[in-house]
Amino acid sequence: MPQASAPNRGLILSGGGARAAYQVGVLSAIADMLPAHTSNPFPIICGTSAGGINAAALAAGAHDYRLAVRGLERV
Repeated sequence: MPQASAPNRGLILSGGGARAAYQVGVLSAIADMLPAHTSNPFPIICGTSAGGINAAALAAGAHDYRLAVRGLERV
């Protein structure tokens, strides 16, 4: 019987300026729960419009999730 593999986690970020600001708050709370210098915990990232901008920033800073989120907070 084949072993079950761990499911992939995905992050889907919707569009809208206010939603994008809210997303940064949620991403920041997740960053606070993770150890410093942890890579991005989401192997799949997808976003639309303003959520796409957030997704691109997270992907660009995938090596250090907290640092990427702090960059989004500054913007």
